[in-house]
Amino acid sequence: MSKLTNRYALHKLYPFLKKINALQEKMASLSDDDLQKQMHIFKEEVHSGTPLDALLVPVYACVREAAKRILGMFPYDEQVLAAIALHQGHIIEMKTGEGKTLVATMPLALNALSGKSTILVTSNDYLAKRDATEMGRLYHFLGFTVGIGVPEDASQQLSAEEKKIIYSRDIVYTTHGVLAFDYLLENLVTRKEERYLRPFSYIVIDEVDSVLLDAATMPLVISGAPRVQSNLYESADYFVSSLRKDIDYKLEDREVFLTEKGLDAAERFFGVENLYQREYFEILRHIMLSLRAHTLFLKDRDYVVGDHKVSLLDQRSGRIFESTKLKSGLHQAIEAKEHCPITDDARAMASITYQAFFRLFEKMSGMSGAVYNERQELKKVYNLDTIVIPTHKKIARIDAPDLYFGHKEAQMEAAAAFILKRHATGQPLLIVTSSIDDSYAYSRFLLAKGIPHNVLNAYNVAKEAEIIKEAGQKNAVTVATSVAGRGTDIRLGAGVQELGGLCVVGIGRQMNLRSEKQARGRAGRQGDPGYSQFFISIEDDVVDEYGSTKLSKYLKKNQITSSRIIRLINQAQINAETLERTSRREIMEYDRSLSAQRTLIYNMRNRLLDAPSLSIEDVKGLVDNCIDNFVSSSHQDVSRFVLDHLSYHYDGIFDTIKDPDELSKQLKDFAYRLLRQKQDFMQGEFNGYLKTTLLSAIDHLWVEQVDYLEQLRYAIALRQYAQRNIIYMFHQEAYDAFTVMMDKMKEQAVQNMMLGMVISNEADSFRILLP
Repeated sequence: MSKLTNRYALHKLYPFLKKINALQEKMASLSDDDLQKQMHIFKEEVHSGTPLDALLVPVYACVREAAKRILGMFPYDEQVLAAIALHQGHIIEMKTGEGKTLVATMPLALNALSGKSTILVTSNDYLAKRDATEMGRLYHFLGFTVGIGVPEDASQQLSAEEKKIIYSRDIVYTTHGVLAFDYLLENLVTRKEERYLRPFSYIVIDEVDSVLLDAATMPLVISGAPRVQSNLYESADYFVSSLRKDIDYKLEDREVFLTEKGLDAAERFFGVENLYQREYFEILRHIMLSLRAHTLFLKDRDYVVGDHKVSLLDQRSGRIFESTKLKSGLHQAIEAKEHCPITDDARAMASITYQAFFRLFEKMSGMSGAVYNERQELKKVYNLDTIVIPTHKKIARIDAPDLYFGHKEAQMEAAAAFILKRHATGQPLLIVTSSIDDSYAYSRFLLAKGIPHNVLNAYNVAKEAEIIKEAGQKNAVTVATSVAGRGTDIRLGAGVQELGGLCVVGIGRQMNLRSEKQARGRAGRQGDPGYSQFFISIEDDVVDEYGSTKLSKYLKKNQITSSRIIRLINQAQINAETLERTSRREIMEYDRSLSAQRTLIYNMRNRLLDAPSLSIEDVKGLVDNCIDNFVSSSHQDVSRFVLDHLSYHYDGIFDTIKDPDELSKQLKDFAYRLLRQKQDFMQGEFNGYLKTTLLSAIDHLWVEQVDYLEQLRYAIALRQYAQRNIIYMFHQEAYDAFTVMMDKMKEQAVQNMMLGMVISNEADSFRILLP
């Protein structure tokens, strides 16, 4: 969307704004009771069939007036424009401090009138609880109930009953991670009474770039029983530690592989002749895992280590991915590298990507302070247009041109001089670093100069809101990674405007332009003065990893002013962004198979859970299919088949039957007779028995399938070096595996039904023991 296209998109919103403004006096003249009655009337109109679009103007005018009375905030025109765009299913870019929290109340209230699920997700627990509490007063005045999907105490787990109450509310505030995990968990329940989510209808995604883009590279996985632990992690780590870059292994496009010399060294170390033989697959897999852990994952960039534990790190936000681990042994390889206790590598029971999850909603919209540059990807993946909303007041912040340096020492000296000069005036400073190491380096520098300050990074993110709230006070100095308190306004203290407002000092090139725009946007909110200055070095992580090799010749230079060299440095960030997009696209491509299979399985489960009753007639097809498959097979061992599939008690009466049709008929009659005996014994509980046995078969085989596909994604990457289309191969193998799984699922269902033991308890209830 060009500037011209954006102007046209905005132009289409203004007629709605004009009509909303025309109702301003009318709404202001209403008493509180009459204003509340208006919302009740709107709700009745929707239930009578009036579309939500037809009520946008009066509802927004009503919510606007209510916000003025209850919150003391009257949404200005730009906020109303953004709210209109959100209801229409767009993504909006609003600069930091423009009041996105208030904007969301209008589309949420309008869509909640439908009685369908209306949800806002944001990037962390604090923001979800804060916004729901602050805006909850407005919603309650308007007659809506509000649910908060995250627990008050982060260490506690919400029960299914508590979740059912929360998700039954008109409007729910939660985080993207909690909501997606709740979706996966709900599809593991065994009784329909245990479900808690309503069908997905409308969702607003706050910090949409963080959720749909940055978090999209980390699929959500629910883990179950651990696998048998391997003892190869330490051996592989010891071996990989001795390898030499460009001699024993090579790095290309964020992938790593052994050279011929490295392969020879591995075969000597592990005492094998050909590492690529099938029987040595596990050794090769552990070597590759360790090699990836050592070369592609850096401490304090991709993960942090605390209390002898490895925790994954979101590079863009600086936040820790709570309760999340890398899969298929990669997390354990990093633990071996860091000499931490090696945790269990658990099976994947359920998995979903954010790309697949958010497409489950009927209508989706989002908002962020920096998302416009990614509009093409968002349009392609989610079919969402991005609209840039003008600021309410002209931006007064001064963004100074970036300063470039050849090495870190020159970069730090220049930044330090700048910081000291600005701090001497009393101007508050927010120092945004591109890594945790740099945040500590500048903290040590400030300590040496006797300058009190706060540090905000992944190791103390729990204090994020408190630290950021104080960052705008006179003489305040805050050192932060790019986490920088997203969603929390930095308000200027007394006398700070006269000093030029908040000064943002950027240290190092960030992974993407969005992060830098977010950092600059911390200053100059709502027309406040502000200043930003970035200091860039050839030795910055992004430039070092993604930049041209030609830059190495300029490492000894102090300040760099050559436009040609600057273009080379800036190209590194463009390269990093391109690879990020490629990574997200590949994840989406891989997920197509799993997503299609997941939809089929979850629909199957839901139909089974919602079925009013099941009888022998409903499962005859499964029994017939199982028996027909056996009879048509070339290797017939009737005794073995009966004992494995139909009954533990068999006297051999079918062994002598030679005619296939007669054998099939006799086995089916035998199976139906056994089922009728169970039905007579259980009476009214037989329906529950059938559902339990069928669900168990579905879940058991689906868990195996999910875990297999998770393993396959990593294992198949080894074939990339044979110049094969690995994504096509993945889909082919995934489809073949699904076909096999469905056959096994039907067979398992019959085994469960026929061989399941029903034990009667004293209280006239039954306990089911499955084979």
